Amino acid sequence: MTRILTTVSALALGLGLPPQAAQAQEDAAPVNLGTLTLYANLTEFRLSRTGSAVELLTEEELDRAPETTLADRLDRLPGVTSAANGGPGQTASVSLRGLPNRYAPVYINGIEATDTSAPQAIFNFGNVLPGGIARAEVVKGSQSALYGSEAVGGIVALDTVKAPDAPGREGKASAEVGSFGTRNATLSYGIADERSGLAMSLSHFATDGYSAVEADGYDEDDGFSGTQLGFDGYYDATDALRLGLSGFYTRVEGDYDANGAPDPEAGDFDSDSRGLRAYAELQTGAVLHELSLSRYLIDRTLGDGSFDDDYDSRRDVLAYTGTWEIDADRSFTFGADTTREAATFSAAVYDASFARVGTATNDEDVTTTGVFAEYAWAVTPEIDTVLSLRHDDHSEFGGETTGRAALSWRATEGLTLRATLATGYRAPSLYELYDPTYGNDGIDPETSRSAEIGADYAFANGATLGGTLFYTEIDELIDYSFAAGGYDQVDGTTVSQGLELSGSLPLGQRVDLTGGFTYTDVRDANDDPLQRVPRYDVTLGLDARITDRLSGGLSVTHKADFPDTYGVGFAPEPVDDYTVVNARMGYTFDNGTEAYLRIENLTDEQYNVVPDYQTSDRAAYFGIRASF
Repeated sequence: MTRILTTVSALALGLGLPPQAAQAQEDAAPVNLGTLTLYANLTEFRLSRTGSAVELLTEEELDRAPETTLADRLDRLPGVTSAANGGPGQTASVSLRGLPNRYAPVYINGIEATDTSAPQAIFNFGNVLPGGIARAEVVKGSQSALYGSEAVGGIVALDTVKAPDAPGREGKASAEVGSFGTRNATLSYGIADERSGLAMSLSHFATDGYSAVEADGYDEDDGFSGTQLGFDGYYDATDALRLGLSGFYTRVEGDYDANGAPDPEAGDFDSDSRGLRAYAELQTGAVLHELSLSRYLIDRTLGDGSFDDDYDSRRDVLAYTGTWEIDADRSFTFGADTTREAATFSAAVYDASFARVGTATNDEDVTTTGVFAEYAWAVTPEIDTVLSLRHDDHSEFGGETTGRAALSWRATEGLTLRATLATGYRAPSLYELYDPTYGNDGIDPETSRSAEIGADYAFANGATLGGTLFYTEIDELIDYSFAAGGYDQVDGTTVSQGLELSGSLPLGQRVDLTGGFTYTDVRDANDDPLQRVPRYDVTLGLDARITDRLSGGLSVTHKADFPDTYGVGFAPEPVDDYTVVNARMGYTFDNGTEAYLRIENLTDEQYNVVPDYQTSDRAAYFGIRASF
């Protein structure tokens, strides 16, 4: 089918394979494309040939992880740190290289899902259901030249499900029960023929939970439940034209500890979020055109027992991208997009005695129009370069141009050297600008510069070792100011710098050892470290195929040297070093069904990532997983 052949040809640059050879192989047998990064460039690229630092979690790796939440699973990756205000369902964030999560937009099925009504346009990882994600990709370093505002620290891209590209059908079902009254189930199914494909997944998660806050007066469990649907489909109308539709829907509700409310344990929340993306791909000679339209909506309510605050967020994106395959060694990608963001905020109104008496609302919107281009050139069979450039015009702040240059050099058969230089920016969020209580329409966009150099080595015995030095600086950072009583510009430069190491080692035929180390030093303009980021982060993983049927896994995470951090109180508190061990054991029956037991916090470590907010005690979960 022409569309598939075109995709293989477009990937020829990243694979080091001439288009004619790619087509010949496609005619003869399926092509092994190797591990691909879908988001590090404007086109799919082989991971080993991109200059950016990219981390991938496949569906199998996500299924076999001993951690409960996606945020905790991402936390094991080099350069990634997560923090949550309690257990599953509570507000959770993921930061890249020490930079807060407002610098890493999140995409679900290709749709940007950051909340424009949130204080700094962030994504709440507490709303992502375990089992509902089939693939996670983290691209680190400034990506504004590809994704525009906010992508200063990188991006996180999640896929709920993908339609099969080859004829056939496949399905998967899983169910799990465990501590804290937790129940979790996922069902997914995909089918494809010669011209079309469709896949859907449905997940449900519920837990009685435990008290988010650990303090006097807080002893009520904070429960949570949610349902998540994902889908992806396409239809090849002709050999040159593909029409596609993908999206997701998530409904969650739960309890939280509303610090400062008359009854702090009366807090409750609910949220509906949905995203839809329609696209058309048309092949005309050497150019592949794509026109897409996406919409993301989130409606959420936050109650403290006496008042309910409503927040609404909407993002519409219209985009065109063209990819011109110049020859076997060069490709040029170009395009334009326009994004409209709108939000409704609720703000508390207080009387002279500081008692809350009502709620004020505000509706605002902004539009950003961008043009972009990317040139990829295999200078030699061993050297790949990618140059990216983007110009955005913001309805409130005017123009901003960002760029990125990436280099990958396979110096020897086992050694690959990488380097990236980039600039980035972040426009103030609608909340930072226009919230009735805390907004400040006098602030300006932040600007940034980043650089990284890295090396990866593959040993003859299958072991791997990789390392990356990174540096990012942000000018005129926007943050909450107690003196100003709202958001304000921080004079000077915030710097994030450090080292990421990762490796793997096969111990015989059945045991694999993996490890990672991250050193992060991130400081604001006053040389104060940013909160919730450990200076030292060490992870170890052991995956064992004990017999043909029995498997086991172990993960160890050690974090040390946290800065003092705000918790429930109004002053920073110390955060102790901690070590967490998680374990998993599975058994596969004759029909391929797997039964497994996983234990989270095996040693029952008592620790906090955020002061006063609890983490799980030792907890056990039993599940089954089957494919059909």
